[in-house]
Amino acid sequence: MGLYVYAVGKASETELPPLQGVLDRPAYRLEAAPLCAIVSECPLKNVRAERKHIAAAQRVLSAVNAKFDLLPMTFGTVTESEEDLRRFLIDNCAKLLSQLERVSGSVEMALRLSLDVPDPVAYLVARTPALKAARDRTFRPRHKPSHDDKIRLGQQFDQAFAYYRETLTAQVLATIGDSCLESIELPIRDEKQIANLAILVPRAGLETFGAAISTAAAQIDDVVVFNLSGPWPPHNFVEINADAA
Repeated sequence: MGLYVYAVGKASETELPPLQGVLDRPAYRLEAAPLCAIVSECPLKNVRAERKHIAAAQRVLSAVNAKFDLLPMTFGTVTESEEDLRRFLIDNCAKLLSQLERVSGSVEMALRLSLDVPDPVAYLVARTPALKAARDRTFRPRHKPSHDDKIRLGQQFDQAFAYYRETLTAQVLATIGDSCLESIELPIRDEKQIANLAILVPRAGLETFGAAISTAAAQIDDVVVFNLSGPWPPHNFVEINADAA
């Protein structure tokens, strides 16, 4: 029977808590010292991204991540046999140990900053004199702006918003920098979003990190909303070729 693979970690004598994983199969360690994989039996070759399967995988990962360092695998990773998985762990031992060292003692937190305003364009124009002047020139009385005029104004807005995002993100990261180990800027999801950050934080330092986030939020305009979630397994700080498993 195949195995659903949740994560890779270091071999340990400490027992896992009882965990029901995907397809309600119990999760356990499969060891190939000095590494192990967190797995459960899986009769399916492909596990569909259904809510119940995603929730089961996250439940296992969250429980293990609370106590142990791990490298989470991509959802739906299934290996054909224990032998194949052990071979993967042995063949990639050095790389996997290096990545475990990178995330040692840490968890991932997600931080998203967004503008809580009806119109981000109007908000930015109101607080940026140069942009306001450009808008007023483009739409001055008794003047019909050309297509090129509108394109130039749009480009100016894009540049101003990019600068605003970069400046605000840098300010927040400077404030919380001492409380975290590493951060990654992820793609922006919508026009109101300012930053989408994955942050690696010491597991033992979550309270300090939370206080730093509060300090950063107090320094920013009230219209900027801080959305903090986690702790999560360090998905964004791990690179594993799941196809090789």
